[in-house]
Amino acid sequence: MSPIPSLYRSLRVPLSILVIILLVVATGCSTIRGVPTRYQESDAIVKSIALVADDLARLQAATSESERNRLQNKAIAVIDLQFYQFVRELMANRADSSAAAAGTTLGSSLVGVFVDSAKAKTNYALFSAGVIGAFGIVDKNYFFDKTVPALVAAMGAARATSLIRIKTSQRDAIETYGGTAALADLEDYFSAGTILAAISEITARSESDKLTALNEVRSLEVPTDAEITRRKIIRRSIFAIDDLTIDKAKKAIAALGLLEPKTAREARAALFGALRPATPERISIVEQALKDSGLLK
Repeated sequence: MSPIPSLYRSLRVPLSILVIILLVVATGCSTIRGVPTRYQESDAIVKSIALVADDLARLQAATSESERNRLQNKAIAVIDLQFYQFVRELMANRADSSAAAAGTTLGSSLVGVFVDSAKAKTNYALFSAGVIGAFGIVDKNYFFDKTVPALVAAMGAARATSLIRIKTSQRDAIETYGGTAALADLEDYFSAGTILAAISEITARSESDKLTALNEVRSLEVPTDAEITRRKIIRRSIFAIDDLTIDKAKKAIAALGLLEPKTAREARAALFGALRPATPERISIVEQALKDSGLLK
C-alpha cells in the first residue's frame, strides 16, 4: 500500500490541502541564492590549475623571482577560488536552513489544524516547537546571531591586507624575499579567509575603536561655568539674527571667509557651522567676528 494514501486517510485532511502542505515542505530548501550560474565550476578550475605539493616544495626552494612569483600566484588563484566557494556555501547554508525550518514548521502547523484528534494536534504542535527550538540553537551558536555578512566582510579585509603584503614583496629580490617567506605568506593569506581570522579582525577593530573613543573622551575639555555662560551668550546672539540685523551678520560671515548668506536663516546656519568643532580657538574667532560686526557687545 502506498504511504501517501495511508497518510491521507490517517490524517483525514482534504486531498488538496495535503498536496499544498507537501509542496510547501518539499520546496523548503528552494531558496533564492542571489548568485547566477558560474561560467565555470570552481572545482573544475582548481583541478585544471593542478596545484600539487611539489609546487609548494619548489616554491620553498625557489632560486629566482620569476619562479617564486609564478608558483605563489598559482597558489593564490587556488586559495581565492576555494574562498569564494566557501563564502557562497556559507550564505547558502544559512538560507537553506532557514527555509527548511520554515517549511517544516509551516507544514506541521497546517496538518495540526486539519486533524481531528486532540492527541495528534498536540504531537504536531510539539514537533513544530521542537523544529523551531533546534533551529534557534543552530542559528545563534553556529551562525553567530546572523553576523555572517559581517564575518565575510572581516575576512575580505584581512585577505586584502595579506594580499597587499604579498604583492609588495613580489617586487623584492629573491635574496630579500625568499621561498620560505613566500610560503609563509601563503599560509597567512589562506588563514585570513577563515571564520577564526574574521573574529580576530572584528575583535581587533573593536578594541582599536574603543581605545580611540576613550582617548577622545579623555581629551575633551570640561568648560567652566564662566565658559558655559560665554558660549550661551554667543549662541543667543546668533539666534537673534533677523532681517533687521542681516547686514551685520553678513559682515561677520565675510570676516570668517564664508559665502555671503541670502537670508537670516542662512546666516544663522553659517555662523553655527563656523562654531564647529567647538574648540576654544574656533569659539574665540567667531566671538571676535560677532563683536566686530556689532552683533555681540
